[in-house]
Amino acid sequence: MTLDNYIEIQLVKVKISRKQTDRQLLQWLLELRTLRAQIRNLESENKRLRRDYEKVLLETAQT
Repeated sequence: MTLDNYIEIQLVKVKISRKQTDRQLLQWLLELRTLRAQIRNLESENKRLRRDYEKVLLETAQT
């Protein structure tokens, strides 16, 4: 089961039960999804910066 599927199931549970524990779990799941997206963005930026750094190193070594 994917995180998005679990979030959707939890949304339904919150609408039905309105329990605080269900709401808290939903909040954590949404935060987890946000953090995973931020990690993906940071990893992409890190790869780009690494490529740029290696490019500068090669250019510096050639001069």
